Amino acid sequence: MLKYLRMGSKRTKAIWWALIVLTVGTFVGGFIFLFGAGLDVGMQAQITGALGMVDGEPITRAEFQDAMTQQREAYRQQYKSEPVEQAMQLVEVQAWRGVVTQHLMDRSARRLGLKATNPEVVLSLKSSPPQLLVSAPNFLTDGRFDPNKYAAALRNPNINWSPFEKMVREQLPTRKLQERLVASLKLSQPELADAYRNRFEKVALTGVQVPPAELPQVPPPSAADMDRVYEKYKGRFSGPARVVLEILEVPRKFSAEEVRAAREQAKSLAERARRGESFADLARDYSEGTGAEKGGEIDRFFQPGDFGPDLAAKMMAMQKGDISDPIPDPGRFTILKVIDRIQNPPSPVPSLKVAQITIKVRPSETSLRDQLQELRQLRARAQKVGLGRAAVEKGLATSKTEPFPLGQTSPQLARAPQAVDWSAGAKIKDLSPIFEGLDEYFLAQMLERRPAGPPSKQDLAQQLRPIAEGEARVAAARPRADQILQAVTAGKTLELAAQAAGLSTFRVDGMSRQQPDPKLAISAEAVGAAFGAPAGRTVGPIESPAGWFILRVDSRIPADSAAFEQLKGQISSSILERKQREFFTTWIAEQRLKAKIRDLRTP
Repeated sequence: MLKYLRMGSKRTKAIWWALIVLTVGTFVGGFIFLFGAGLDVGMQAQITGALGMVDGEPITRAEFQDAMTQQREAYRQQYKSEPVEQAMQLVEVQAWRGVVTQHLMDRSARRLGLKATNPEVVLSLKSSPPQLLVSAPNFLTDGRFDPNKYAAALRNPNINWSPFEKMVREQLPTRKLQERLVASLKLSQPELADAYRNRFEKVALTGVQVPPAELPQVPPPSAADMDRVYEKYKGRFSGPARVVLEILEVPRKFSAEEVRAAREQAKSLAERARRGESFADLARDYSEGTGAEKGGEIDRFFQPGDFGPDLAAKMMAMQKGDISDPIPDPGRFTILKVIDRIQNPPSPVPSLKVAQITIKVRPSETSLRDQLQELRQLRARAQKVGLGRAAVEKGLATSKTEPFPLGQTSPQLARAPQAVDWSAGAKIKDLSPIFEGLDEYFLAQMLERRPAGPPSKQDLAQQLRPIAEGEARVAAARPRADQILQAVTAGKTLELAAQAAGLSTFRVDGMSRQQPDPKLAISAEAVGAAFGAPAGRTVGPIESPAGWFILRVDSRIPADSAAFEQLKGQISSSILERKQREFFTTWIAEQRLKAKIRDLRTP
């Protein structure tokens, strides 16, 4: 091109320069437009160091670290130890959820025009300091927040309070929003009176339970039976909106040399402890497991069987002070020391108090990079053919979760809680990022989103069949229950009628609606009948999954109306607190569903 620029007329050169300027300008301008127009917001966020996005707003590294600090401190205060391993993973998940929730509430507060004035910031800083200050060591006395120390610090002109003023100014609109949400919940006087009566009105009764018939074989329930049972019980299975995920769990790979290095270090530490070095000091210096800061001690007693079938016999034989050989687990080696052994007289099995040293296998950067590259390729394939098929092609197997409510952790995702957060906004067939666990990686694909309400009959088939068979056994016992009631109607006492049928009665000295007797708690109908019948009346037979109940109300203890005025404040607070918690949880879940949330921390 330079050759053509050097030769030719001035007019030709002018044309070439115009073309060059136009080409370069279009090229550069196109990039500026693409980035500036937000067509690659995620890339923009990553360039600026953001860890995520909530409706286009970045989650900064600084605010996430602040949330982590608060969650760590909350964990320390509750458990008196540092979070490690899975606890640390849960702390991180909770911090992320907190930051996302804060962004959602900030957005809602802005939409409502809620702001913080200077006097409000000053008053809030004095009367309701941020949690970061409440838990600061300088303001603690005997482990508790000392308002006198805090007030003295506020009067100190040498302390720069600007960062905390900024923090409070950012938090106040959210607090105002929370106050509005809370204020929207009311408690009527009839509702309060019902709650008081449910707690304090009691009945004493005598009852007899006719158990289901012991049939050798129950005919298989028909389709009509299944339909009837489903319609009868489906309301009891109703729940919030739920999701079903397909999960691929891939153990982290380690080279033979990486495993050997960890094993040799663990062997060396076990030998040093046996030669007399302090096990507690070695745990503090080297362990990466629970209780390391406390010398590896675990704050509970174990039964030998708690260590699994392979180790139970060895742990049973270990005496106080014994130290185990390194125990291999996926991604780690564990050394156990028995620091106490208590023999319980009723049981031949001792209770063991142990301390541990955990040495993790450290994968090299090359190992991590290679495995992540394999997983990225598998994920790319899964986007085309589905996670299940992509896994099978690699000789791997996936599993499906049971339907679980949005925002609640499924037991199958206990080691991958990040997948729970991701599922809140995922659509059908969406594929998750690669989630990193303690010793494995996870991929998830959204299979189903089920609306709130009862599950389908097909989903409940396994639960409905034993219910239908149980009802058949209960129905077969009805003549025995009728025999007792007929004897009572003829003038016999309930005790004698039950005895004639080969049964005995039970007594309930006093139960409330809120806390029914355990025997009757299985049947809301029986509890309702007991409170609905006058003293001296015998009611029944009342059907329940546990058989038939026939009840005689012996006495009724009304709720003390004089104490109502004294207790209604406490009861009202309890009910409102529960309502507020449920309402806020539902509101946040709805906001998450509406928002576009991106987690940029995962590979």
